[in-house]
Amino acid sequence: MIKQMLIAILLGHLASSLTLASSVTYGVAKSGRIAAHVVTVNLADADTRVTVALARGGVGKGESFKSMVKRSRPAAAITGTFFDTKTLIPTGDIAVFGKVVHTGCVGSALCIDSQNKAVVVPLSKGRKQGWGAYETVLCCGPSLITRGSISISLRREGFGRSLTAPATRTAVGITRSGKLLLVAVNRKTSFHAVAKLMRSLGVVDALSLDGGSSTGLYADGRYMAAPGRRLTNLLVVYRTFADYAYARDALVPPSMLPKPAPESALTKLAALSSEPPVSLPDNEIPLPDGLTQLSAR
Repeated sequence: MIKQMLIAILLGHLASSLTLASSVTYGVAKSGRIAAHVVTVNLADADTRVTVALARGGVGKGESFKSMVKRSRPAAAITGTFFDTKTLIPTGDIAVFGKVVHTGCVGSALCIDSQNKAVVVPLSKGRKQGWGAYETVLCCGPSLITRGSISISLRREGFGRSLTAPATRTAVGITRSGKLLLVAVNRKTSFHAVAKLMRSLGVVDALSLDGGSSTGLYADGRYMAAPGRRLTNLLVVYRTFADYAYARDALVPPSMLPKPAPESALTKLAALSSEPPVSLPDNEIPLPDGLTQLSAR
């Protein structure tokens, strides 16, 4: 009887671990002559959260990629939107925990609501609505894919042609099934090549993130791409709501956050243990077509 109970407990723990690990996975994808690091985020997992982290001190400040990752402790992180290298001001709107913490001037936005549904919203439409329907907003771009078709128009979204020069790239996309893909290419390439790769992975809407010497990706406990400069913002992923809630003050300065905290966060925090969350290791699970699963460490 005791043996059966122990087996049941172990099986339950294993099932829980697999569910947790499956929300954020890492793999490698290839298209033509380029290979990319790809993080797949299963937004159908209601516990998973995607948000934005600003550099220490907030808007107008810079911080190394590794320092930002270490401070905010996400399961995965990728370079965020472009920024002015002199003023360190991001170019696009940013909202965290449902509050706009920065207003930019160009691009289209990756928006995620409280139900974990991700969409791409044009800047003009989002401004008109005030971004109020979303918990997370990162206005980046230029757009790479729109409704399944490659659609790159820098001028339409306010970007200069200098961005067309070959460079290392980062991008974010939404698949047909509603998953979020974070993509980093360490080899200099074009927007079009990255768009083709993402479309081959089932992405129907995609936006470029900052690239070149800003290219950074953290996943599977490792730095797959390391930026050559200090950054101002990251797109970060948490496997559990507990991790997301505990990172609250590390994402943006407390003075910039809503007061009081969002009701959903307060409600869930009240039910959490006072012990810090424990991250479980990844396990072998299926990835989208075109990805190669790396062995768990």
